[in-house]
Formats: sequence, structure tokens, C-alpha cells
Amino acid sequence: MDSDQGRFDWGFGGPNAPQQPAEPQLPAQSPRQLPPREDPFAAIQRPVKEEVPSWDADLSFDPSDLGFVPIEIPRKSLGRRLVGPIIFLIVIAGLAVFGTIAADSFARDAVSGVIAGTIGDAFEGKEADVTVDLGEGLFLGQAITGTIDDVFVGIPAATLGTLTGAVTLTAEGVPTSPRQPADSLAITLAMPEESALAFAATLAGEGTRASLGEGVISVAAKKMGKTISVAFVPTAADGALVLTPQTITVGKTVMTPEEFADSKYASAGKSLVATRTLCVADKLPSALTFDSIDITATSIRIAASGTKVPLIGGGITTPGVCEAE
Repeated sequence: MDSDQGRFDWGFGGPNAPQQPAEPQLPAQSPRQLPPREDPFAAIQRPVKEEVPSWDADLSFDPSDLGFVPIEIPRKSLGRRLVGPIIFLIVIAGLAVFGTIAADSFARDAVSGVIAGTIGDAFEGKEADVTVDLGEGLFLGQAITGTIDDVFVGIPAATLGTLTGAVTLTAEGVPTSPRQPADSLAITLAMPEESALAFAATLAGEGTRASLGEGVISVAAKKMGKTISVAFVPTAADGALVLTPQTITVGKTVMTPEEFADSKYASAGKSLVATRTLCVADKLPSALTFDSIDITATSIRIAASGTKVPLIGGGITTPGVCEAE
């Protein structure tokens, strides 16, 4: 311990430490250069391919150099720009309309089939022969309201009351349930010659024979040794059939009713030539009223109608009743 310095000196440094001899300095040497080594894979490496453009570098792509002449394209008007969207909307609307028409046609066919079956049964006709027309316009809209505006039905061979022939039915305001009453119902019966003659015979009465002419029914009987034939013009009055004499033939002599009344046959033929009012309610459905009659040489057409009549049920299948006189 150095008393003067007041510290310990262990001989590892400081001014009193012994000096170490310096190491000798060697001359600087450059790093050792190794000889270049050959690449063992050089022989199998592919040479780098020179990239050559696929087009002629001198070729110009300027449209004017290629012979194109620039033109100015005018801006489309608003109407022309809307053509595309309008066509698109028309196509969409067309598809919607097509779907509606298809659904409407399906509904028409289904309801027509039901009506054909029920009406065919009611008039004793063959369903396959029954034709149904549900009128014009969109049927689905009518079906939703529960009422069909117009219904037309044709039956080529049917029975109407006690009469037979071709039936044409026209109804308005028909509920979708055929048992509910329609607002109005009109029926026309066209009787062929055989049925028409049978109907005329019932009108002529016993002891007479009937024949048909254009617009007339002729009733003939023998009186005073002569055949007296009366041509009656039929009309409808208050639901009854009225036969009014038009001409009277005695033998080969044609007379007016007034001339016949002054003839010698007037007393004998009085009942034969008198105007007749006949009830035909028993020959028609009870719900219908006789409206008119048209006669040809080979047929009779009768028309009847009613209100609040269902398409099926007793109203058009049950014959009416004539009150006793």
C-alpha cells in the first residue's frame, strides 16, 4: 500500500506496474487468390434466347396510317338511349301477360268443363257434345268476384220439359256456384221436323191433323164432306201460345176468316177456325216463361226465359203446370 497515494497497488497497472515488451509487427499480406473453377453444368445449360418481338417494330398502329378516316359520332338522343330499357320492359311485360293468359285459359277450361257436365246432365245431353263459351274479357277477374258475366251453352240433342231438340242457353250474372241463381236465363229450343210435328199435333187437338208451313201451323179436319184446313199464325201472349187464323181452305177454295164466316161451312167449322189460346207451361221448365215461337216447314223454335234461375236444379229440369180451366 502506498501511503502517499492512500490506495492499494496490486501490480496490475498503474504507473508502478512493470512494462510488457511489445509484440513484433508482421508485414501485411494480401488474401490468397484461388484459381477460378470451371462450372461443371455449363455444358448442359441452354443459351439465353434473345427475345424478338412478334410484330414488325416499324409497323404503325396509328388508325390514320392504316387508312382509317376519323369521323365524328353524334351523341344519341334521349329517345334513342331509352330504346333498350323500353324493349326490356316490354319483354318483361310480355312474359307477365303470357303467364296471365295461360292461367286465364286454364281457369276457363276448368270452369267450362264443370258447366258442360252439370248442364249436360240437367238437359239429358251428352257432356262430350256440350259447348261452353264464357264470353270475352279476362275470366280470372270475373272468377275472383264470384260472378261470371256471360255464359253461353249449346247442346245439340237435349230435353226441355217434355220437348226435345237442340238447346241454346244464354245466362248473365252467373255465380261460380251453379246452384246459385243467375240474374237472367234465356233458352231456345229448336225442334227438328219429327218433334215439331208431334208438338203441332198436341196443339191441333183430337180428330185433326197438323202440318207446318212458313210461319204457320195448319190444322185440318173433315166437315160436311169437305176437308177444311186452317192456317194459324202462332204468337206468345202473357206466357201462353195464341193461334190466330190467317187463311182457311175449303177443298181447293182459299178464304179469309171473314169470308168463311159468311159461307155455308161457318157453322160446321166454327170450332175449328176459332182463335185459340193454349197453355204451354207444361211443356217447358217451371222456372221459365214462354216468350216466342218461330215456325218453318221443317222445324219449330221456341224461346223461353226467366230471372233468378240457377243453371242446375229443379227450375230448369221440372216441367211447369197448366192450371185447369
